[in-house]
Order: sequence, then C-alpha cells, then structure tokens
Amino acid sequence: MIVNYKYSGQSAIVNGLHDSFVSFATNTLREAAFFKGEIGDPRLLREGLAALYSVVVSDYKYRPKDRLEFDAWLEAQDRAFLQSLQVKSKKAKLRIEELEARKAHLDKKRRERRQPFNEARRHYFDFVYENEYELEYLLDPVITVHPDEIFFEAFSKDESSYARLGVPYTQFTKVDAFECGTTNIDFSAKLHNELDRMRTYRKTRLDIDPSGFTVQSAGSAAHKEKKIDLPESWIKGFLQVHSVMSMGLTHFRAAPIDLYNICRFLKRKKAKVSPRALRYELEPGKRVKVVLEPWDYEIELTAIYEGPTKQSIRTWGRNRLQTLERLLPVARSVDIYLAGFGLPSIYCLDLGGPSFTLALSGWTDNDWTGDGARFSLLNRTVKAEAKELLDVYKIMQRRRRSSEAAVAAEAGIDKVKARSVLSYLCQIGRCIFDLNAGVFRHRDLFKTPFTEKEAKKAIQSPEDLSPQAKQARLIYENDNVRLIARRPVKTGYKLSGSAKGNDNKRARPVLHIDHESHIIEAKCTCNYHKKHQLTKGPCEHILALRLAHMSRLEAEKEA
Repeated sequence: MIVNYKYSGQSAIVNGLHDSFVSFATNTLREAAFFKGEIGDPRLLREGLAALYSVVVSDYKYRPKDRLEFDAWLEAQDRAFLQSLQVKSKKAKLRIEELEARKAHLDKKRRERRQPFNEARRHYFDFVYENEYELEYLLDPVITVHPDEIFFEAFSKDESSYARLGVPYTQFTKVDAFECGTTNIDFSAKLHNELDRMRTYRKTRLDIDPSGFTVQSAGSAAHKEKKIDLPESWIKGFLQVHSVMSMGLTHFRAAPIDLYNICRFLKRKKAKVSPRALRYELEPGKRVKVVLEPWDYEIELTAIYEGPTKQSIRTWGRNRLQTLERLLPVARSVDIYLAGFGLPSIYCLDLGGPSFTLALSGWTDNDWTGDGARFSLLNRTVKAEAKELLDVYKIMQRRRRSSEAAVAAEAGIDKVKARSVLSYLCQIGRCIFDLNAGVFRHRDLFKTPFTEKEAKKAIQSPEDLSPQAKQARLIYENDNVRLIARRPVKTGYKLSGSAKGNDNKRARPVLHIDHESHIIEAKCTCNYHKKHQLTKGPCEHILALRLAHMSRLEAEKEA
C-alpha cells in the first residue's frame, strides 16, 4: 500500500531570546486539522516528543550480522596461504615480499588521492541521514486534534511497540484556534535534534498547520513530498492494540523510580543466556516484585498489588522499556497493565497533565502487525450491520470521544453491540480506545471517506480470519463440545468442559470470562495451548467452550 504525503515546508523550531515557536507541518493531502496555542510547560512537550521519536526509530529485533565481506576476506587469505605453500624458491619468496611491499605503498597513495572524494561522500551521507532517512524507513506519526486534547500515535520501526502521547488543553495557557481532525506531521531527525533546545524560560507557541514552517523560494512555498510503502499488515496493529487495551488486564500503579531501577540494571547487564524474561511476582496486599532473569535479580517496587489471587507473570522484550528513560524525571506515576504470561504489557505514564502510553507486544519478534497476533479473539464480537457501523461512525465523528454506554444509548443498540461496532471501527482505523480516559476516540487513520461499501467490508469479524475460530465454530455446530461445570463468580463465570477437534482427541479447556464473555484467563490440555499458551490467541477448544456458554446464556434469557 503506497501512502502519499505532501508537506508545505518542514516542521521546525524557531528559538528567540524570550520566546520560541514550534511549527508542525501537516499533510496537505489530509483533512484541514489545525491547532494554535501557547504552551504552559514546554519541558513536558519536549520530553514527550523525544520519547515518541525514540519509539519510532527503535528496532530491537535480532538480525544476524552480515558476514559477506568477512567471508570474502577469509577466502582471499586462504588462497594466499595455499599459494605460499607452492612457492619453494627463496628467490621467488623475496620477489613476492617485494611486490607486496610495493602494493601496500600504492594502496596508501590511492587512499591519499581519494581522501577528498571520501570526505565529500561522508558529508553527503550525513545529509541524507539527517534529511532523508525517514523517507525510506520511518512512518510519520499520526496527530489528532480533539476538543479536549491533541495526541500523537506511532509504531516503532520493528512494529513491536506502540506509543501514544496525549496533550490536554489544560497544558496550554492560551488556545487561539483549533479544528478537529486527523493528519500526519513531518517529524524528521533534524526536528528531533531541535526539540532539545526548548526551554521553560521562553514562551513557547505550538502551531499545527498545513502551511507548516514555510520557506519562500522564487515567490513560491517549498513543498516536501513523500511516498511510503505502508505494509497492509500495519493497520492490524491498531486492532490488536485496541483488543489488548479493552481486555481485563492486571493493573497496579508504580513510581517512576521503579521503572528507572529496571532500566538502570538492564543498561549495566547484558544477558548472554536464556531466559531473558521480566517476571512480575504479584501477591495480594504486598509490594510487587520484579525478577530479572537469568540473574534472578529482584527489585521490590513501591506498588501494592490489590488483586484477588497470587500470580507470576512473565514478559519478554524488556529492553524496549529504555525508550521511556527521558520521561522518568518528569513522570509522576506509572500505571502498568499486564495481559498475562507472554502476552502484551502496557505502561501509561502520567506527566502531570500530558500522558504517554507505551504498549509492548508479547516479545519483540511477535510484533503487533504479524499474523500470529490474535488477541482480538479474546474479546467477544457480535455481528453488526453496515448501517449500524455508519451510524456509530457518524456519532463518533460528531462527539469525537465517547463511552460505549453513551454510544449505545444514542444509536439505540445494546452495550455489547456498541462495543462490537466500535471494535470494527478500530479494526479499520476509524477509532481508537484511550486506556487512560477509558473512552473511545474518533480517529481516521487514512484520508479516504468512510462509505457504505467500506462498512460492508468491515463487518467481517476478525474471527473469520482465524483458523482456530473457524474450527471452534465447526466443533460447536457438530455438537462436539460439552459444558461440564459453570460457576458464577463476582467477575463473571468460571467454566470447564471438553471439546473434540479434527484429530478426534478430546481436550479439556478451563475458562474465566467476564459478564460480557471476554476471556480473562484460559487453559487447555491440547498441544496448541501447551506450545503457545495465549501468546497467539486461544485454541479452538477454548473458543468452542465459550460458544457453548454464550448459547446457554441466550437460552436462559429467553426462558
């Protein structure tokens, strides 16, 4: 998928003696969203945007080193050694040594002669890195202007980290004008370097405008155009992020010093053997403990775990937390959300007004956009009509932010249907879920309008794309699932049963689901679950047992 960007000028920062001006150039091919205001504390915006840039350029995936040049050099050395074995004459050896010395002298002269060219080439590549690097490798962040805040969104280069920076209007001493909408901003490496020059003793203005920081040349404004090859799987990342954020997550609040202690230890130590997990030890009424493997180094956090049961949760890809280092000195608290063993984790930092959310996939290689991520299956979705999607989209477009209960009341549908419709809109990049505020927000990822044709295409459930979900439907329809025990609890239901799949082997799934049939915890005796747990979504036996439970609920309502 080719995405076109066109900027009138480039984003830049102009610093004066007593004031400074931050101008973000927006994509002129998108809707005319803009914002103009005076920042109260530019330090928070500076650190937040610096952390966002750190996430955008981060790439923690393991890639083996390129050994082509070394292998070629080694092969040349082997040939030279074999040739030397064939030379037996003393006179020939002396001649070879003389020629090698002559060759070394000529190589030195050639390097001296090429030095001006090499210096010019180095300056050229430095210029390309500072000005053109992001054209090929980075996706410009998405910025959305809402009636209560502006927020930036971006994925990392390896697509395993999702970052969101929200700046409420309370952080501005004066808001001159704004127009709600979504667009992209030109966010280059040069701009990142200029951000560090923002100071609190200067009055700082923020301008998000299509005209950007325009440089006049020959009577016309300079334009910067980009064409980026956006992978079609990238949009799946927003669906998976939304799905995880709307799950029943294990939550506790820590202090910034806790996160700093973890990052400091990881910078000082480098694991050379497995396991490399970050293990959270949770016991009700006691402080949370973090164990860094393989050293089994224990850090006691300031957070008190208030959950119902004792548990141990392992997470991987812990080095990605280092992208938050610049925010820790200005953060007031850190809300940590854990989905479970090997599942994503979310870190929400309160910056005293602004908020920064970092959502990490289960591990670095299992990124948000990959086909292996099936977290959307943990949430229950209800089939919806295209008209319902259009109606809810128009409601969100008008309200900009809303809870699922408010959407259900205005659209005339029940709460479960409203959540499913909002999930569909998140799936196609028309909405997001704001974990900090606990509301859905309107956000059009692409510039194309939302039509009835796209709505009909969007009602395809994410379950229809999963082989496990398809197999679960067959198990249920063929009456190969048994609901053995069904115990109501405060948070929902705890289920146990048996299911038989294609292999004619019976598996015994155990579920803990909430009142809306979202999976909180699940286990199964099948090989798929033993191998992957829930890191690639639930197995067909777990999904089939949930279908049986939902059918029982419907029968009880009718009775």
